[in-house]
Amino acid sequence: MPTDLRDDFGMEIPDEWRRHFAWIHRTRGARAETVSDTRSQDIYSRLIKETVSPAMRELGLVGSGGRYSLKSESHWALIGFQKSAYSDRDEVRFTVNLLAVGREPWDQLVRDKLWVGEKPTALVSYGSPVRQLRIGKLVDDGEDKWWRVYVGQDMTLIAADVLANLRDAGVPWLRAQIAQG
Repeated sequence: MPTDLRDDFGMEIPDEWRRHFAWIHRTRGARAETVSDTRSQDIYSRLIKETVSPAMRELGLVGSGGRYSLKSESHWALIGFQKSAYSDRDEVRFTVNLLAVGREPWDQLVRDKLWVGEKPTALVSYGSPVRQLRIGKLVDDGEDKWWRVYVGQDMTLIAADVLANLRDAGVPWLRAQIAQG
């Protein structure tokens, strides 16, 4: 590295700055990750994109990015992943919301309450006639259930638990809501 580097104003750039900039702009492998490079938000995003979305498609749902729906002419049947407002770089907490409502009752709700929008989302609480709950009500002890994602965690365990809950309880609940009419 040259020793007489100067900035745009002709001032010499100190050696420690050059070393710092060289380190920041160093060449790294395309898939190189270190603990300092990886954020919990990124781990969560990969979980959704690479694990959850393909699994949801295998179960017959459409969607991506943590928003999925069962195809139905008569109902909205939705799954929505909700991150906690307290999630940050170090930890993401998330849960899964389920929503089912007939299309005709939904259309009536839209006429009565314009604020609800044309399509429902599993992340908003609407009240009757919409049936919705969090996955925790269907599994384990029936309590609210949140998962935690952080650097260094074994994500295979989290992914397996989330997918088992959806496969064994969440998606069957949505299908039962559709069947009930």
